[in-house]
Amino acid sequence: MSITTPKKKLPRLILLGSLILPLLSACNSGPDTSEALSHLSRADTYAEQGQYRSAILEIKNAIQTEPENVNHIARLGELYLELGANKQAVELLEPWLKDYPQAVALPLARAYVEERKHLSAIETLALANPESSDEKLEASLIEAKAMRLSGDVDGAVTAYRDISANYSTSVDAITGLIESHIQQGNARTALGAANDWLASHETTPAVLYLKGLAQYQLDELEPATATLTNAVTGMPTSDMFLPLRGQLLSLLSRVLTEQGKITEAQVYGRILAEQTDSGAREQGEAVIAAIQAGNFDEAKTMLRDMRKLDPDNEQLALMLGTLSAGTGELEEGAELLSGNLDPETTPTRFIRASTMAQIDVGEREEALATLERAVKARPNDNDLLAMHGVLALSMPGQEAAGVTSLSKAISNEPDRTRLRIALARHYINNQQTEQALGQLRMAFTTQPADWASTAIYLSVLIDSGETREAEDVRDSLINGYGNEPQAVLLAAIADGRMGNSGPAITRLEKLTTDNPNMQPAHLALANLYASTDNSDKAVEQLLAAAVITPEVIGPLQQAGQLYASNHSVEEVQQWLGTVAETHPPLAPNASLLSALIHIQQGDVEQARTLLEPMANEDNPIGYRAYGQLLAAESVLSAQAEDYSTALAKAAEAIAIQPENVGFALLPARILITEGKNTEALEALQAAAETHDNHVAILMAQADLQMNQQQDQPATELYEQVVLAQPNNVVALNNLAWLLREKNNSRAIELASRASELAPEAPDILDTHGWVLHLGGNHAQAKPIIEKALALAPDNAEIQAHLKTINEAL
Repeated sequence: MSITTPKKKLPRLILLGSLILPLLSACNSGPDTSEALSHLSRADTYAEQGQYRSAILEIKNAIQTEPENVNHIARLGELYLELGANKQAVELLEPWLKDYPQAVALPLARAYVEERKHLSAIETLALANPESSDEKLEASLIEAKAMRLSGDVDGAVTAYRDISANYSTSVDAITGLIESHIQQGNARTALGAANDWLASHETTPAVLYLKGLAQYQLDELEPATATLTNAVTGMPTSDMFLPLRGQLLSLLSRVLTEQGKITEAQVYGRILAEQTDSGAREQGEAVIAAIQAGNFDEAKTMLRDMRKLDPDNEQLALMLGTLSAGTGELEEGAELLSGNLDPETTPTRFIRASTMAQIDVGEREEALATLERAVKARPNDNDLLAMHGVLALSMPGQEAAGVTSLSKAISNEPDRTRLRIALARHYINNQQTEQALGQLRMAFTTQPADWASTAIYLSVLIDSGETREAEDVRDSLINGYGNEPQAVLLAAIADGRMGNSGPAITRLEKLTTDNPNMQPAHLALANLYASTDNSDKAVEQLLAAAVITPEVIGPLQQAGQLYASNHSVEEVQQWLGTVAETHPPLAPNASLLSALIHIQQGDVEQARTLLEPMANEDNPIGYRAYGQLLAAESVLSAQAEDYSTALAKAAEAIAIQPENVGFALLPARILITEGKNTEALEALQAAAETHDNHVAILMAQADLQMNQQQDQPATELYEQVVLAQPNNVVALNNLAWLLREKNNSRAIELASRASELAPEAPDILDTHGWVLHLGGNHAQAKPIIEKALALAPDNAEIQAHLKTINEAL
């Protein structure tokens, strides 16, 4: 129910505005002209008669006469609010707020709160300075409704009662109080408040509507019908379909239908239908039908056509954006959703779709900002709290806010174990084991059959040495859920990790026999067999797991790796051939693994024979393997000094796997081998742009420029690498070497870190000792260089450095 100014109040306000306008002329464009006053006078008359279209037209004419007069703007905004055109009021008033807050802040705050944007309403209300009694009443009503919208319904009830005590004739105060009682679920209290007010005040349709709603919720259908009929009869005549009339007709039609008075209900329903766009409704139903039938392209086409006719319709944009994002058109989806989304009012499902699309296109900060505003507006919406918490935990510097949101969501809904898991993972990543276990214990206590959270719980217990508690959890699974395969699986895995291999194997052998298609059980048993040096049985279990999902290469690849640990390459190839024969569904992946082995062995011709039939985008794994073949052929061609072929093969490999940084480095490495360092550097710069300055590419650039004695750009690149990877030993060492004379103290610090990370690397130790020597620390440098020489006794450069240091002592 909106905050409505009583019907007779608008003309009085407009007339009052006409009288005081000359006093406000210093704040705008000057006094009204006689032409503008004439328009305003006619607007007052039309509004009093319910001819709102004509009133709007007259005020717009006044604005056209005096376009800079903010009071005309505010007056039009008030009229929009009277008609329930809250969005139009917002769009009209917003541009004037900065320069004329005193004139527009109050009506704009009211427009915001009617749009359910309570945060914006309160923020805007802070700019107003209500002076008159009516303005103070309006401000109090806005604050009370904002309180109710924010979820503080008890506070709103108190506020509305205080307002009613001070303004006993205020319709908005009593309707706000009644609405708050209804929102609390106190329909009986709401009905009593309505009756008390009507007993001593003039009958008002807005109060009657809420009284009828309370009666309907109490299942008092006959009295509700009488009340709502009186309300409809009491509605003033107007040339526009007022929102309250629509609410009355809709509720009355529903009440009559539930009474079985279908004919009467249809009369009111027909009146209501005449005021709605039936064509748009039918189109919307067609879109929903297409989505339900899985015809997403058809649905998107219809939505795009509808938007051409109604480009400002936010709901259409949100639906199209959600559908586009969900069908892979991420950029369109993210743009439509974020561009038409209001964090304060947009339904949660659209906010979820928008933030997911923004994350997918790399706009994580924007997604977080949207969720922050949404959570602030709806602080008890658990879905929003969960989304904000999970995203914030993944972003540096936002972890505390993420913990706060997730903790609040968990407090609201303790049974949401997945939120506890998210919080536990955060604590685990930050080595806060006790806090993690606290969440996991609660999750297990609440829902022990949530196998995912129980699995993490057991894993953390075992990792942290809490074996007694892990044993208790294992026993409770066996005793309480002994017939549940997942429970038996978790108990067996826990036993295996705690060194109880015998019982674990026994349980898993029975589990796989009873549940032959339970892939996790086969994989767990394979791991246990492998850990107890029974590789043959482990391979058998991995093959059994592979057959369950033959299109997934992982289990077969694990089996091949395990088989290869104690067999020759030739034996592995023979084994793969046997697997293909005995398990036909595994034949494609067996051939693919065989091809990869051929690539590793340099037999690219045989690999090509196997991979060429798979080299298409419909077979993603085979296609990627073909990319590996092309990369290998590129390297072999470069070794044979066939550089043009090498570059062509590299380009083909990059086209197949454009995200592969190793492939991206191939052209530069080929050019370096060919001696074309300038072209190689250009290739590396292009690759860095494509791969967002990936550290591996920056390292390659820095190494090349250092070798070309381009010390300054090499230094800058190594600095970037060290910033991104503080423990990159090579970057630390090379940067220390470049700074050995320009900034010796920094060089010593870098070289010291490198030698701590790689204490047995002679080149690293040599750099450390030499920069110490250059800084005058000869005695400290000597043992370090001696150790480097002991590790590489034939290295002439280290020998020379040690000699120089000995001479300096």
